[in-house]
This record gives sequence, C-alpha cells and structure tokens, in this order.
Amino acid sequence: MKYAFNLEWNELSEELREAKIREYILAGDKRDCEECDGVGEIPTAMERGDIKTSKPCSHCSGTGRVNPDPDDLHQQEEAEEDIRIHFPIYF
Repeated sequence: MKYAFNLEWNELSEELREAKIREYILAGDKRDCEECDGVGEIPTAMERGDIKTSKPCSHCSGTGRVNPDPDDLHQQEEAEEDIRIHFPIYF
C-alpha cells in the first residue's frame, strides 16, 4: 500500500501526541508493581540477607500488579517510544 504523503510522529501537534500516548497507556495491560517488584509483599526485617517477615504491599494491595498510570513519566516515555517505532500503525 502506498501513501500520498509521509507523516512523521514529530509532525503531529503536541496535543494529539499526548492524547495518543494517554490512550495507548490506558489500553495497556496491568504492570508489575514498582514498589514491591511484582511480588506483592515488602520485607520488613532482614537477617543475614534472609527475609524474616514481610507485609502486603500497600501500593498494589498484595497482588503485585497495578493499573497503567498515564500520568507516570516513565510510562509516557515507554509508550511514546513504542508508538514512534510502529508509527503510523497505532494512529
């Protein structure tokens, strides 16, 4: 399929790029919790490198997974890079 024009990601308005990034993030799957590294528990005491006690992670409620956050700068950068690589497929 041939297109009559070349459209680059950077040529889109900033508002449209931000909307597409937000839409892409919200449509994504749950992510591993960064607070507990996806384990669901946070160690509370350690002895010679062995975890003795732990408590459920308050950020993910012990599931180890969190919903995507479109306001997270790291997720925005990841989404923009993924869209840029595959552009214009996601548009």
